[in-house]
Amino acid sequence: MEMKLDEQLLVTDFRKLDPAGKKELLDYAVFLVRKQRTAPVDESPAAGNQCGLEPKEEERPEAVKEPIFTE
Repeated sequence: MEMKLDEQLLVTDFRKLDPAGKKELLDYAVFLVRKQRTAPVDESPAAGNQCGLEPKEEERPEAVKEPIFTE
């Protein structure tokens, strides 16, 4: 199994914890997994580096209906 560097660092930090710390961390992980499973499907997790944009109707002058004049 290949792991990224940050995943490897998490594993090594987890192994350094005492048994009480490991149990606390695992309990919190279980809480987060259960919370994610009960969340509605269309609800996406909030990201700190994103902002919502207001939907705007796009102005498209080339799409305006104008009569076609032919000679």
